[in-house]
Parts: sequence; structure tokens; C-alpha cells
Amino acid sequence: AALEQQWFKKETLMFSEVVLKNVGLPLLLQGFFMTIKLWLGAALLSGGLGITLGVLSSDRISGLFIRRIITLYVFVVRGIPVYVQVLMVYFVLPELLGINFSAFTAAILALGICSSGYVAEIVRSGFNAIGSGHWGACFVLGYTRWQAVWYVILPGVVRIIIPALANEQESLMKSTAILSSIGLLELTRAGSNIVAQYMNPVSTYSIVACCYLGISFTFILLIKSLERRLAQ
Repeated sequence: AALEQQWFKKETLMFSEVVLKNVGLPLLLQGFFMTIKLWLGAALLSGGLGITLGVLSSDRISGLFIRRIITLYVFVVRGIPVYVQVLMVYFVLPELLGINFSAFTAAILALGICSSGYVAEIVRSGFNAIGSGHWGACFVLGYTRWQAVWYVILPGVVRIIIPALANEQESLMKSTAILSSIGLLELTRAGSNIVAQYMNPVSTYSIVACCYLGISFTFILLIKSLERRLAQ
């Protein structure tokens, strides 16, 4: 009991020094906002690219050749670990293309491309869940193929795929924790720097974990609100 009290007192003191006295708080805040920026950038890329590929992978939209190219793309980006993709974009692509990416740009490209494969599969599954009767009704009403997609099919697909898409974007946020490998000061790296300086892993990593939980909880609330609006 005495050892537990001593340990608790030590961790409380560390928490006070690191956070309450603003020793490590600026570093944690810097890492927190970097994580948010990386997540939003990668989410925009994965969403835009993934939705486009998912729509084009429908047999009602594209021919066999395009669908096979998309299938190959999805297979490749889903088959390579995201960590390896980050290293390839940051270290390999500049050698091949002669273009130097900043760590921030490379991180968004790697995470966005990797996630886009999963988003494309989610969207494709949503399209497959739409019955052929919807397409037939659109054509009877005189819609072109793309008008049918934009005004009728895609809104129905969105309602179907929101839960799966939200899960993928939440996983994307957690993937930012690996980006310290290319020198980015995201939330996990900020916590590790504080631990290395003050030797307080319990309190610091607990704060880091709570930050990730807070981001996830806020995101889930937003998704639930969106689902309720679409259900009306």
C-alpha cells in the first residue's frame, strides 16, 4: 500500500509539472493540432479518391477494363501495410520521380492513398446494395446514367455506407500515430518526447490516450447527428 501511495504521489506530481505548470502542454497541443490537420487532409484525399473509384467500379458506370484497373489499385494499396506506404512515399517516390515531398505532404498522400482503397470497396458495396429497380426507374423517368447516379443512386448509397465509412475514417485518424517515423510531431510523438525528458510515461501516455478518445468520441457524435438528419 505504501508503494502504491508513493507511486500515485509521484505520478500526480509529474502530471502537475508537465500539464498544470505548462511544461509539456504546448508540446501536447502542437501534437494534437498536427494530428487533426493530418487526419483532415488524409480524409479529404481518401474520401474524394475512394468515392470516385468506388463509383467507377460499378458495372453500370464503367467498362471491364477500367474496373480491372481499379480492382488492381485497390488490391495493391490494401495489400501493403500503411507504414510501408508512408516510407515509400517519403523515401522511394522522391528517388523515382525526382520530386521532394515534405513530411507533411508525404504523410497525407500515403494515408489518403492507403485509405482510398478501403473507401472504394465500401462505396462499391453500397452501389451493389442498390436494387436494379432504382436504375430502371431512373431511366424510365428520362435520367441519363450520370444524372441517375447523382440525384438518385448516390444519396441512397450514402445512407447505406455512412457507418462503414465512419469506421474507416476513425481508423485513419489512429493511423496518424505512426507518422513520427518520418519526423512529424504528431500527438504520440509529442507524448514520447515528454516522456523522454521527464520520465513520466503513465501520466503522459494516459493524457495522449484521452486525447485520441476525445477525438473519436466527438467524431462519433457528429456521425450520429448526420445519420439522424439523413433518416428524416
